[in-house]
Amino acid sequence: MTQGRKGAGKGREIAFRTGRILAGLFVLAIWISASATGMLPDPAEVLAYLLSMKLEDVAPQVLKTLYNSITGFSLSFLASMVLGLLSHKLSLVKGFSEALSEIFNSTSALVWSLVLVATLGVLSPLPPILVVAAVTLPHVLTATVSALSSADPGLLEAVRSVGAKPSDEFFEVILPSSVPLLASASRVGLGTALRISVVAEAFGSSGGVGYMIIRSYNLADASGVLAWSIVLIALVLVLDQLILKPLERRAKRWLE
Repeated sequence: MTQGRKGAGKGREIAFRTGRILAGLFVLAIWISASATGMLPDPAEVLAYLLSMKLEDVAPQVLKTLYNSITGFSLSFLASMVLGLLSHKLSLVKGFSEALSEIFNSTSALVWSLVLVATLGVLSPLPPILVVAAVTLPHVLTATVSALSSADPGLLEAVRSVGAKPSDEFFEVILPSSVPLLASASRVGLGTALRISVVAEAFGSSGGVGYMIIRSYNLADASGVLAWSIVLIALVLVLDQLILKPLERRAKRWLE
C-alpha cells in the first residue's frame, strides 16, 4: 500500500513538472510564431542581445527596481499592520480601511503614475515608490485584516479568562496565528510590487528596469524591449522561487 502511494505521488510530481515545462514551451511557440510574421524579433536575436549586455549596466537597473519595489511594499505593509491592528479594536477604523481599500483598488497604476509624476516631478525618486505602495496597499490591507481576524476564538477566550492584557492577546495569540496568511499576502504583494514598479519607472524615473524598457521602446529597439522584459521576468521568478516561496512554506510549518 505504502509503495503504491509513493508511486502515485511520484507520478503526480512528474506530471506537475511536465506541465510546467509544457507551459514554457507553449509561450516559446507563441513567440516563434509571432516572430515569423515579423512582428517581433526572434528568440535567437533577443538571446544574442541579452548576452551582449554587460553586468555593470544591468546590475544598477535591477537594484533600483528592487529598491523601489521593496521600499514601496514595506510602506504598504507597515500601514496595513497599523490599520489592521486598529481595525481589530475599532469599527470606525475598520470601515475606514475597507473604504480606503476599495478606492485604491479601483485606481489603476497608470493613474497613480501620472498624478504623482505631475505632482512631484519627473526627477523625483518618490513616484515609483509611492505608486508601488498605493497599488499594493488594498491587497495587503485586506489580507492583513482577514489574517488578524482569523485567530481562534476559543483560544482568545482562554487567554482572557486568565487575565491576559490586550497586548498579550495580540502578541501571544493573534499575531502568531496570522503569520501564514501574512506570509502568503507578502509573497503576492512583493510580486505585484515588482511588476508595478516598472510601470511607474517608465513614466517617472531616471533608472530601473521599467525605465530601460521604455527607453528601448522610444529608440525603436524591439530586441532591447524584450531583453529587458526577460530580465524583469527572471527577477520576479528568482525572487519568488528562491526567497518568497521558501519563506512562505517555513511560515506555514512554523504554525504547525
